Amino acid sequence: MKRIILDLLRKMGYELVKLPARKKSIVSNKLMLHKTKTGNYYLPTDAPDDVIACAIMANKIFDENIYKLAKEYIKKNSTVLDVGSNFGQMAILFSELTGDNGKVYAFDANDFVFQILTKNIEANNKKNITPIFGAVHNIPKEYLYFPAPDLNKYSTYGSFGIDYKNNQGMQVPTVTIDSLNIQEPISFMKIDIQGGDLYAMQGAVNTITKNKMPILFEYEYTFENQMPHNFQDYVDFVNQIHYKFAKVIDGQNYLILPR
Repeated sequence: MKRIILDLLRKMGYELVKLPARKKSIVSNKLMLHKTKTGNYYLPTDAPDDVIACAIMANKIFDENIYKLAKEYIKKNSTVLDVGSNFGQMAILFSELTGDNGKVYAFDANDFVFQILTKNIEANNKKNITPIFGAVHNIPKEYLYFPAPDLNKYSTYGSFGIDYKNNQGMQVPTVTIDSLNIQEPISFMKIDIQGGDLYAMQGAVNTITKNKMPILFEYEYTFENQMPHNFQDYVDFVNQIHYKFAKVIDGQNYLILPR
């Protein structure tokens, strides 16, 4: 009977085509869940060349040298600040170093990336990580602008940051580290927010003075034409808080320690 119906349809000019079965995967709002050696991570499906996502999917630690450095300083049961947390791999690894009685504050200013960050915290059942949405800055409760990521310009979501020059994009509330009034002892602070690292440190002076924790910040010279400051301003700030430059990681990440 089936063949008779098919022959009849062909005579009428129709051809039945069998569609391939859809692959079953966990996809939600352009995200797919990947179970890796460093944890469970929802990652964007619209950025196949995102170097951070690719490293995670390959069971690697993106910026592994930063993680190795952090391991030297992060203390059990202490608090860690991960400013510019992206998909959350580093925050999740930091949370394992602090232990369940420690705490990690994970910050991001890209609303889509922040959604991924919070999903990954939940996917790894990390109750000792507190995600905070906002632009970490030197003035709280204002608004800055985060441009819509153009993946044709940069293939990695982490390459985008606040538009400090043109003030274009989605409004993002600012937050300072000092305004959080963190009471727990802080053993390490990592900052990577695409040119805004100095602002983040300026908004954390009281916290730095109180905890004297090691700080690792990023400085890329490519951002100088987008920012009103340069590396000398970082040098001046480091001197102002009575810190010193101790080490450079991968050419653009600077470890500073109390003098």
